[in-house]
Order: sequence, then structure tokens, then C-alpha cells
Amino acid sequence: MAYLLIVEAEQDLRDRMGVLFTERGHLVECLATTAEATKSAEKRKPDVLIASVRKDSESDVAFLERIPNNRRLARVPIILITEGAEAGAILKSYQCDVYAILKKPVDLDHLDVQVETVVRQTMRQQQSRKREREELRNQIQRLEREIRTTTDDLTDAAQNFVTMLARPPQVRGLKIDCHFAPSGGFIGGDFYDFCWLDNRRLAIIIGDVTGHGIQAAVIQSMARKVISIGIRLREGNIREALRFANDELAGELPQGKFVACMVGVLDVLSGEWTHCRCGVPHPVVQGEDNKVEEITTAGVALGLRRTSNWEETVEVHERKLSPGSRLVLFSDGILETPQEDGEEFDYKGMRKALEHIPRDDANVARSIANVARAGHLAQDDVLIIAITREDVALDGQPEEDTTFHEDRLSDDAFNALED
Repeated sequence: MAYLLIVEAEQDLRDRMGVLFTERGHLVECLATTAEATKSAEKRKPDVLIASVRKDSESDVAFLERIPNNRRLARVPIILITEGAEAGAILKSYQCDVYAILKKPVDLDHLDVQVETVVRQTMRQQQSRKREREELRNQIQRLEREIRTTTDDLTDAAQNFVTMLARPPQVRGLKIDCHFAPSGGFIGGDFYDFCWLDNRRLAIIIGDVTGHGIQAAVIQSMARKVISIGIRLREGNIREALRFANDELAGELPQGKFVACMVGVLDVLSGEWTHCRCGVPHPVVQGEDNKVEEITTAGVALGLRRTSNWEETVEVHERKLSPGSRLVLFSDGILETPQEDGEEFDYKGMRKALEHIPRDDANVARSIANVARAGHLAQDDVLIIAITREDVALDGQPEEDTTFHEDRLSDDAFNALED
């Protein structure tokens, strides 16, 4: 059963059409004017509209012109009944969904066939749309389940990523603090690591993988492990360690990806520091006189190419960190943090921040990020590691049996250094 809305000014024809389609089992509403039809159609959308149209009637013309602009009625199939007008002229005049055009006097049997045809077609379309909606609803539900599963997996991965981050070792005479804020919330392309080479040499690694998000996090996890293994295998020879890492990564990274990094080795007793920089911003050192110096060295990122003399492109820097000095390592995220004046934080901001941060600040790295307002303004991962050599006397050498861990040296291991 379909709902038919009939608009016909002639009462006799209107009544005959009403009787015919009621006998066919349809719900029929017969109205004399288009004004009445407009009000009725706005209350209930008809399945078929049968409208008698006079081209010289402004109300009839306005009625048909309004239908395409009415979202509720735009797709209602229309059977037009005209009096003497050419069908072609009717179709050109109106943009509504005209299914058929009949001329007066109307052949009711022919009209009956037209109505039944359009009703069947409309019902099939409605059923088809219903199936499509059901399928779309099922697809949405499947996607929602997959998204929930993926979100749970990502949450677990992000939590694991956080717990896998190295903790700065606690060493008497040194203060090492980190600030790491991935732009994605938990995971990102920046990385860092600490590993002990023996009971007095600490290797410190920072890096930055091209890209953001999950792919960058996967690559940085691999790169961090490869570099850490390299510095151990080569027993602190930074150039050889970086060559090892470059050879391993060059054949594994996706096309167009590379790893910028810096590896440094610190003798925690003497303060001797050695590093090589491969693509990350050069570090800065702040002396006991509060002046900030940028340490510029040459070096190319890892994974771009594998050559027999690759390590020769990497420059080694050596210096001694005197008591009271600070060494600050960082990725480009903090330098590129936009400031409220439209400029980037850059080295100018880094120098000003260090010059104003108190010497006894408990976490220099976080203070730098706060000065840059990186938590609000940064558009990239932010990684900062600050190493401060405190003015504490560390006389003597460690005992032969002094133990250490690759990821962290305990305070007890340094008891021998205090004798």
C-alpha cells in the first residue's frame, strides 16, 4: 500500500481517481488546490504525487517550482496531468522528478498502470535504500569495533613506549634531567637512551626520526636499539659505532626515511666529554661564567647511504666539562617552537633561557621547555637532556669489582668513588 496525494481542481475527475486507487488498496488523499497539497505534503511525504497542472495558473507553476527546493519532496515521483500543453515544454519548465505526463481527458486505465509501475519502482528503491542503510550501519559498527580495538592496542603500545624510555642515571657529582613531550601525546619520532660502557663511562644518545606518529615510533625504537648496540660493540668508539648503525639502518629504513642522532660519551669522574652529531641540532654548553656556547660539528644523518668511508663524514668533538658547567642536548622540536611574536624559539631563545634559569634548578630541561611554552606552542616532538656537572670532589678510581648496569648505575656502585 502506498500513500498517493492527488491534486485535481475538477471534482468529478478527482473523485473517480480517489475511488480507483482506494479500491487498489492505496491510501489516497484528494485535494483541489496546490496550496492544500503543499500543507499536506509537508506533514506527510507522499509516495506518489499526481498533480493536474495548468500552465496559465501561477499557483500551479509555483507549486512545481518549489518541489525541487524542498528536501522532503525533492525525490517524490510525480505524475503530471496537463490540458493541451506539450510534454517537452513541461519537462523543460520544471526540474522536479516527473515520472510521466498524461493529457486530458485522462485514460484512467493508463493512469492506473503508470501509478502501479511507479509504486513498484518506488517500493524497490525504498527497499534497496533500506538494505544500503542496514549495510552501512553494519559497516559503521564493524569500523567502530575495529577502532576500539585499534585504540586499545595503541593505548597499550603508548604505555609500553613510555615504560621503555630510559631513566637518567643517578650519579654523584652529576645532574642529568630529561624533558620528553611527543607531539602525538605518547609516541613520537624522537628518542634517547643511556647506557654504561664501564663503571665510569656513560653513553648518551638522542635522535629524531623523520615523520610522526606510529611509523616514526616503530622506526625510532629500532634505531635506538641499533645505536645502543653499536656503541657497546665498539666499546665507546663513537665513529665506529655510528658507522655500524648506519650500515644496519641503510638497508632497513623505508624509502625517504632517515635517522638524525647524536652520540656522546661522558667520563663521570673526569668530566671528559666526546660526541658526534649526525643531523640533530648542535648542542650548547653553558660555562660556570653563565656564558652559552654552541658546539658546531659536521655530520650526516643515518640511513641515507652506506659507503666504505662513511665515518669520515662525521666530526668528533672533545671537551672537558668543568664543575658548574651544563651541557644541553636537544632535537629540533624545541628550536622550532613558534613564539607569540611569530619567531621560533631557536638558539636565541635557548641562550636566554639558560642565562635566566637558576644554577640550582631541579630540572633544567623542563624549565627550558616552560620558557618556550612548548607544552602549548610546540608542533613537533620536544626532547631536551641537560647534563650539569656539580662542584663535588670525586677523588680516586673505582675498585676493580665495582659493578654497573647497562641501563642505570646505582648509587651503591659509586660508594667506591667517595673513598
